Amino acid sequence: MRNVIMGLGFSGIAVILLASCAKVKQPGHDHHAGPAMNYHVIDDKLATSGHFVGNGLSHLAADGLQVVIDLRVEPPAGQEQKLSDLGIEWVSVPVDWNAPAAADFQRFTAAMNNYKADKLLVQCGANYRASAMTYLYQVMVDNVPEQTALQDLNAVWEPNKLWTDYIQDIKTQKY
Repeated sequence: MRNVIMGLGFSGIAVILLASCAKVKQPGHDHHAGPAMNYHVIDDKLATSGHFVGNGLSHLAADGLQVVIDLRVEPPAGQEQKLSDLGIEWVSVPVDWNAPAAADFQRFTAAMNNYKADKLLVQCGANYRASAMTYLYQVMVDNVPEQTALQDLNAVWEPNKLWTDYIQDIKTQKY
């Protein structure tokens, strides 16, 4: 076994470590195809995604996107202006990937409630935080059946232990 690990080299070990952190769905799927990384449409008013890809932002604007709720702690420089230039409102609700807190979900819930009537995209770097927070919102606030919301979450990824624990913690609270 040691020889196998030694033969993998740094890049092989990095792949194994990344795979252990999150089980990414859609094997063989190009996660960068579409307007954004891991773009997932939940319904006609709500989608989740990672970072924009190529001309994806223009495509989403043409499709009627009105609001982006961005969960990245450090969004790309100029993100707010790019969205504003296309008539899209940008709302920053930073959530630390390595330390999500109950207060993050409270701020996210307030933003979602504020823009509930709009066509919106919940975004982060790779659509892991975005899909997890949206799942929680659907179950805890919108009363979407858990199995339905879970299908949307698991279409993107199966949360790692940190995020599974966070999800369970939030689900024990009342919103």
